[in-house]
Amino acid sequence: MVEWDFGEHPVSNEEIIEVENTLQVKFPKDYLEYVKTYSGATPSPETFDLQDREGIAFEYLHSFYIESESYIVNVSNRYRDGRMPDKVLPIADDVFGNEICFDFRKGLNSPSIVFWDHDIAYEDKESSISYVCDSFTELMNKLE
Repeated sequence: MVEWDFGEHPVSNEEIIEVENTLQVKFPKDYLEYVKTYSGATPSPETFDLQDREGIAFEYLHSFYIESESYIVNVSNRYRDGRMPDKVLPIADDVFGNEICFDFRKGLNSPSIVFWDHDIAYEDKESSISYVCDSFTELMNKLE
C-alpha cells in the first residue's frame, strides 16, 4: 500500500476546476482522488520500472495550490518551449528533473501515463516520451 508524506492542504473542487480550465483538460477521477488529499506529496514506496529502465523514483505530485513552488500550471508552462509534446501534461516529477505525465494526445477522456526524459527532449521531444501504464491507479500499483 502506498503511503504519502509532506502533502499540502486538501484540494477543493474549485481549485481542481480552476486548474482544469486553465490547462484545458479533464483529469481522470482516480487521479483526482489522490490529488484531493495528497497534492504536493511524496509516495512511499516511490520507485517504478519502465520496459527499458529500472528504478525511476517518483519524487512528488505536482500541486494544485497556486502558491506552491510545484504548482501544476506553472510546471506545465515551463515545458511549453518546444521540449515537451503538446497534450502531454506533467503531473509529478522524478528526482532527476524528469516528469511523469498524462498523455492526452490520443484523446482527452482517458490519458495514459508516460515518462518524459528532459535530457532526451533537447534532441528529440518524441523520443523523450516512454509509455508507463494506462491509468494513475495502475501507476500507484507499480510503485515498489
